[in-house]
Amino acid sequence: MRPLTSGRLKALKRGSRAGGEALALAADPLNRRILRGMASRTVNMDGELYTLSEEGREALFVSATIERWLRDAPDGPIDFESAAAGRAVSALLGGWSAAVIHALAGEPMTSAELDAAIDGLGRRRLQRQLRAMQGAGLIEALGEGGEALYAMTDWLRRGIAPLIVAARLERDQDMEGATPVEGSDVEAGCRMALALVELPEELSGLCSLRLRPDGRQPDSRSGVTARIERGEVVSCEAGVEQKADAWAFGSLDAWLDTLIDPNAMAVRTGGDAWLTDALLSAIHHALFGPLGS
Repeated sequence: MRPLTSGRLKALKRGSRAGGEALALAADPLNRRILRGMASRTVNMDGELYTLSEEGREALFVSATIERWLRDAPDGPIDFESAAAGRAVSALLGGWSAAVIHALAGEPMTSAELDAAIDGLGRRRLQRQLRAMQGAGLIEALGEGGEALYAMTDWLRRGIAPLIVAARLERDQDMEGATPVEGSDVEAGCRMALALVELPEELSGLCSLRLRPDGRQPDSRSGVTARIERGEVVSCEAGVEQKADAWAFGSLDAWLDTLIDPNAMAVRTGGDAWLTDALLSAIHHALFGPLGS
């Protein structure tokens, strides 16, 4: 898979990229304890009765997705309220905000290549972020001698799941301080998820996953195209291939709902139905299925 093709990536302040605000709130153990306490009972405060809102229930789902991801850590399950969990989530949020995750979504890179690919990050901050991500098990250094190549671990790729549900919460509740989803977020997320899928060996072909920008029709740049050969995703290119064997398209909200809950099937599909359905199901299974899948 090649690196992102949309030019230099922009590093943002920590937590300011789509999903960052909701993820940080849901990862706070105190916030989760408060929400859990209100989920099963009505609270009387100064004579007023309070129950958990729909936003609160969605936040609990984000917490549950974070917890599931932590249980799948490569060195063994991480307790949600532990210091190790805080470091892992912080490294995930930092890598997402700084666009290090976006840059590594296509292929391994050296620190020099990452520095050239990300605008506004700087070598010193980049090195700190790489150390934090490597220490948390999100990336690994490849190669002997010369400059190391940094590559995503599968655990980091699965980290797109809590970011997806956090981004949906921000959109559903129009959260203050949240940042809109950008095309580079969608492309990176697709690449991360597609690298995890397992498909029947009988499946081969091109499948385009199209995003319809809010209020507009899809264009050739809004999405990615995956090439599948004998059940393996061998490439994932930015943009939509008009002559693809299969395709699926929908709004961002439709895509978020479909990936989180495949029964929703909010996106439209066409072409080879077996290829499209199998790919969407495999993405959901890789991100939200049984642990270790």
